[in-house]
Amino acid sequence: MPIITIQFIKDVVATPEQKRELLVKMTETFVSVLGEVVRPYVYCIIQETPMGEWSIAGVPMPDLEYLIGDYTTKVHPRANEIMAQVVADQKKKAQGGGD
Repeated sequence: MPIITIQFIKDVVATPEQKRELLVKMTETFVSVLGEVVRPYVYCIIQETPMGEWSIAGVPMPDLEYLIGDYTTKVHPRANEIMAQVVADQKKKAQGGGD
């Protein structure tokens, strides 16, 4: 049986109406790809994590000030630089120019 799992933060991401819409639309999308034969077997589950029981970079969320604060605005560009270098190194290696 196919199981579609949607995870997000309780009382932050979706209203009850939006959750119901997600359940319907996720099922419809799945069936549109695999066919009506799967409809009776498609399970769609929303798992909600309470606020304060998840984190980004070790900072408990939701902490909106963290998301827009000085640390985050500085750390994202640096992480992007590092990842860009990794991608460049992988391309170079794939083209035979690596170690």
